[in-house]
This record gives sequence, structure tokens and C-alpha cells, in this order.
Amino acid sequence: MTLNARNRVALTTALSLAALLAVAALSIAGQGSKAATSAGDAAALPPPSNGAISPQDQADALHYIISADREIFGQTDGVRPTGAGRSPCELLRRAAESVQNKGAEFSYALRSLRPGDERNGPQTELEQRGLDFIAAHPTQNYYGQEMLGGRRYFTAVYPDQPAVASCVDCHNRRAPAGASRHRVGEVMGGIVVRVPLEF
Repeated sequence: MTLNARNRVALTTALSLAALLAVAALSIAGQGSKAATSAGDAAALPPPSNGAISPQDQADALHYIISADREIFGQTDGVRPTGAGRSPCELLRRAAESVQNKGAEFSYALRSLRPGDERNGPQTELEQRGLDFIAAHPTQNYYGQEMLGGRRYFTAVYPDQPAVASCVDCHNRRAPAGASRHRVGEVMGGIVVRVPLEF
């Protein structure tokens, strides 16, 4: 590993820790983010009365870390030409798979209504509703509950905007002919975070 690569890993780790501490501070202060649920979703859970962190706070903390890592990677490496490396989207997918292979109880994924890779399209009804919502309300998050594999999950969908213009260029190159083109600054999809409500 080169010195620059070590510095990038150290910077990313430091930013991730800083983001987690910021979320803990916001949770203690009682500040929340804008959120929505639809009539078809169960309401977001109230904060626990015993001082424990709520499922929404857990999901928000994970999202801060994932977003910080994506932003730093985009700023330091960007999107490389085809064949020269991995795209930020693919790296996020591979990291999420690695976390699951290690036995984590939570999960996360990048989803889009117009995915470049069909694996990144909505996989559940809640994901579809959440992606539709954040496309129409790009400054808000979407929260709900769902049953998957016999377990209840608190599921959050966060708007995902590309960190660099090269992300938009990559998605536009992969889009089918005649498809509308993405623009810098628009919500291109969402990061879905799931936290189990029962073990």
C-alpha cells in the first residue's frame, strides 16, 4: 500500500468516526432529520424510553458513515475510465456484500429508479415507495417498516446525489438510447439502510 493510499484510508476512517460522533451528539440533543412515511407504512418508531439508541438513529448514523466514505472516494479517485478500476457504485455494492458476509445484522444498498445495473433497482415495495418519494422530495428521507424473511426491519431510504461530475457522466454513458440524461446535483437514486427490529 502506498503512502497516499494509506493517507486516504486514514482520512476516510477519521471522517467516518467524526460522522458517527456527530450523529450521537445530534441524537442526544434530540434533533432529527426531515422524514416521511406513506399511509401504507407503519409509523417510525418512537425513541426508546430507556436511553437506548433508536432504530432511526442507528440507520441515520450508518448513512452518515456510508455517505462520508462515498464522498471522499469520489473526491480522491473519481470515476476511472472503463477497465481502469471500480466505480463508486460498484465499490459500495461490494462493501455492502462484504459487511453481510461478515454476519452484520444491518444491511445497506444503493438503489435507483433508473439503475445502470439491474441489481441496483428497487427490490421491495418499500424501496419503490421510498425512491419515488425522495425523487419528488430530494431534501427529505423516507422511513418505514417491512417484513423480510420472517423478520421485521426498520428501513430508511436516503437521497443520493453524485459527489463528482464523473459519476453523472458514467451513468449517462450506461443509459439506454433515448433515456433522459442525469444532471449534476439531481438525486440519482437512494441509499437504503435496514436495521432489524427483532433478533
